[in-house]
Amino acid sequence: MEPIKNRHEIVFVYDVKDGNPNGDPMDSNKPRMDVATGINIVSDVRLKRTIRDYLMKKGEEIFVNGEPLTSEKRALELVPDLTEGKKYDRESGAKALLERCIDLRLFGGTVPIKTINMSLTGPCQFRFGRSLHVVDPEFHQGTAAFTRKEESQQRSFREEWTLSYSCIAFYGVINQNSATETLLTNSDVDKLFDAMWEGTKDLITRSKMEQLPRLLIDVVYNDNENFHIGELDKAIKLVSDLPDEKIRGISDFVLEVSELRKLLEKYSDKIKEIRYRIDPRLKLTLNGEPFKIESLIDGKMKPLAE
Repeated sequence: MEPIKNRHEIVFVYDVKDGNPNGDPMDSNKPRMDVATGINIVSDVRLKRTIRDYLMKKGEEIFVNGEPLTSEKRALELVPDLTEGKKYDRESGAKALLERCIDLRLFGGTVPIKTINMSLTGPCQFRFGRSLHVVDPEFHQGTAAFTRKEESQQRSFREEWTLSYSCIAFYGVINQNSATETLLTNSDVDKLFDAMWEGTKDLITRSKMEQLPRLLIDVVYNDNENFHIGELDKAIKLVSDLPDEKIRGISDFVLEVSELRKLLEKYSDKIKEIRYRIDPRLKLTLNGEPFKIESLIDGKMKPLAE
C-alpha cells in the first residue's frame, strides 16, 4: 500500500473522573500540572502508550511493547538476521522493521545498530494534552491490603493523588511528507483513530477508571497540501455556570465551537474532509446555541467508522 498523501490535523477530547490520567513519578505520582494556571497536563507518551497497548491487543506488531529490552535487542527479535552478513543495509533494514511495526510507522523510532543506525521522525506527533479547565488535585490516604512485616498487626497506609474531574484535549498533526519515510498508510491512520477512542475506553485500571473519549476530530487536507491551520484545540472552549474546580462531568458544561468553525470555514478550500466521532452525551454550542457536529462544515463532514 502507498504512503498517505494527506496531512491530518487532530483534536481529541476525553475525560477522567476520580482518577489520575498521568501521574508524575518524580513528584509522588501526582497528576501532572501546570502550576501557574492549575491546568492538568497529560504527556504525549501516555497517549502513545494507550494507542500501542490497544493495537497490540488487536494483534498488531508493536516495536515499543513495554518489555525491558534495548531497542537493538527488540529489533533482532523481530528481524533475527538484521545484522548478519550484507543482507540488510540502512535502508532495507529500516524497511524490514517498518513493515513489521505499526508504531514505528506512526511515531518513528531509533534503533542504534551499527549496520542500521535507524533514526526516523514519526509523521504522527501529539502535543501534551491539557485540561480545558482548572482542576484541583486531591490527596487521599487509605489502609493497604497487607502489612509491611508479617509479625506486624498494623497494616500500612497507602497514599494517592486524584482529580475529581478533568476534561482533556490533545492536539496532533500527521505529516504526509514524513509518512513517505515510515511507509505510513491510510489503513494505519484508521487504526490509530480506533486505538485512540477504544483504547481510552479500555484503560480500566484503578487510577484510570471512568476515563472516556468524548470527541475526535480529524481534519484531512487536500492531497499533497503542505498546510495545516494549527492549534485547533485552542479554538474549543469549555463553558460552564460552575467554577472550574466544581465541574464533575460533561453534564456540567458545554463545548463552544464557534471559533473552531470560523477557522475551518476560512480555510475550507484546503480541506478535503473532516472526519469525526462524538459521544452523544457531549453537548456542543455555536455562539451559545445547541449545535451538532455534523453541521460543522457543510459538505465535508464524515463520521469515523465505529
